Amino acid sequence: MSQPTSDSVAVDFDHDQSPPPTVAPEDVVFRELCPAADVEEGVGKPFTVDGNHLAVYRYEDGFYACDNRCPHMGYPLSEGSVRDGVLICHWHHWEFDLKTGGCFLTNGDDVASFPVEVRDDVLFVGIPKGAREAARQRLVDRGMRTLEQGLKDRSTFLIAKAVTALRESGATPQEIVQHGLFYGAHKTNEGWSSGVAILTLCANLWDDIDAADHNLFLVHGLTQIANRTSGSSRRQRFPFPRSNEDPDLVTLKRWFRRYIDLRDRGAAERILLTLHDRGEPVETLADFVFTTATDFYFTGDGHALDFANKMFEGLDYVEWRGAHEILRPIVVDLVSRTRHEETSRWQDAVPVLDPVLARVDEIWAANQTADEKTLDVSAFAQVLLGDDFEPIVQQVEEELRAGVSPLAICRAMTYAGAVRTVRFHLKNEGDWHDVANIYSYAHGLYRAFQLAPSAELLRGLFHGAVFCTYLRWLNMPSARVPREGQRLPGEETFDSPEQMLTRLQEFADFQKVAEAEILVNQYLEEGHDITPLRHALAHIMLREDAELHMFQVLEAAFRHYDLSDDAEEKRIHMLAATRYITAQKVMKNILWSTENAERLQRGELLSDRDDDD
Repeated sequence: MSQPTSDSVAVDFDHDQSPPPTVAPEDVVFRELCPAADVEEGVGKPFTVDGNHLAVYRYEDGFYACDNRCPHMGYPLSEGSVRDGVLICHWHHWEFDLKTGGCFLTNGDDVASFPVEVRDDVLFVGIPKGAREAARQRLVDRGMRTLEQGLKDRSTFLIAKAVTALRESGATPQEIVQHGLFYGAHKTNEGWSSGVAILTLCANLWDDIDAADHNLFLVHGLTQIANRTSGSSRRQRFPFPRSNEDPDLVTLKRWFRRYIDLRDRGAAERILLTLHDRGEPVETLADFVFTTATDFYFTGDGHALDFANKMFEGLDYVEWRGAHEILRPIVVDLVSRTRHEETSRWQDAVPVLDPVLARVDEIWAANQTADEKTLDVSAFAQVLLGDDFEPIVQQVEEELRAGVSPLAICRAMTYAGAVRTVRFHLKNEGDWHDVANIYSYAHGLYRAFQLAPSAELLRGLFHGAVFCTYLRWLNMPSARVPREGQRLPGEETFDSPEQMLTRLQEFADFQKVAEAEILVNQYLEEGHDITPLRHALAHIMLREDAELHMFQVLEAAFRHYDLSDDAEEKRIHMLAATRYITAQKVMKNILWSTENAERLQRGELLSDRDDDD
């Protein structure tokens, strides 16, 4: 697959607001408003003309019209006042020149103004041709500026306000995600952060989420990006100069692996940018990155490989726009994250794994030439859940040599991760991230083999097999998995699937984990539509200030539910998502900020009571 050519598109994070273009008289159409006598001195009067919301004022025997929505928070300017030619919004006291719409507040947006004529004592307002599209574009531009400010200020409310306005004005999710990914990569010296990962997960899960939660999902990712960026740009890096003797791919890959091994971030970044500049296929870039992610044992608890996968998914979603920046952070993950062969925990595994990893080329060759063998995913997951990693590593090698697809082993490993999650006892709550890591890592490895399969990537299977074994202690004691036919205490009954999902939300609000699992188990047994259950689980997660692992678990569960034809596998994946999401202790600040922003976009006032009749 070749890289798209639109990657040079960048986002200007340091632009100034330019004045609106002058409209020629012949491009203005005048519409009748009302008798001039109907507008009192200093008292605003609202109108809607051709979809434009207007506030009209009489001042010193002249008439003036502007957009009725304050650029700050949408308060109706027709309810403001005029003093000395200054229009004042009483919500937060923003001030504007009544005649031109110019804002007196530093960095405040101007309000659009419209010409007014008096003809035979009747007011006519001039609406520019194409005003609706121009107004829409102004809203998009304003929304992008607000989003940038929210990211810089780490303000969840400003981010929520921007997302709501952008979506209302017709900006696509792809545009918002691209802006966020570029900002998150450009404004940090850290690696591929949880923010850009969540934003990519938002793109991946877009069709799995209720449309009513789409804005909330975007706000989650963008807020995490804001919390993990500094607002200052990184030092620029460039690809190697072009010449008649460009180094070949074998040389570049050898150099890339060497500089990652030496933890030389700058050199490795330049090589990756050189590949991109040369227009190498996506599969080639992925092979470089995935190889170095597995050159070391389970790098960064699996996050290095998982984040690399998310990077490529995110780049595909935004059609590789801004790739020259979005590619760079993954190098930080490759050079700086923990290499587990250097840790005491993995020392018993090193002498077992080293000889196996030394023969991955031989294993790969055998796998590619053997007749394809079908793997019983559920049965092999039980092998991966064993107590001793040495025979497990041996069996993984045997299955590969016999012709089992690496993708099938990844599926079995993901299923084993789901089992680890549903058996995770709440007494071990400090280790939730470990079970999430194997679940997400195995899914990421599955996606990596889909994009760029290789002998080197086989090492990731052996790393994951060992880590899954290390997690056996987190299932001691083992949590009880809901039994077939098990129902809630008291034999609580439900009149509809919708009532069951409402009850599920109540259980989640009070962290009644076991009850939530039993209810989801019943929902699945009764054969109800899976889509509303997906929506409900996602909504439960999005109502909280969720962290990265919750999003990762949800994606792994949803994707492998779809991949499986086995009812028990499907059940375990959905129970794993339910258990993980309902057990987390978090807050609801992002939810409240997004709900307030959506209310303002609808024209509601935050000063109104929600419970007014």
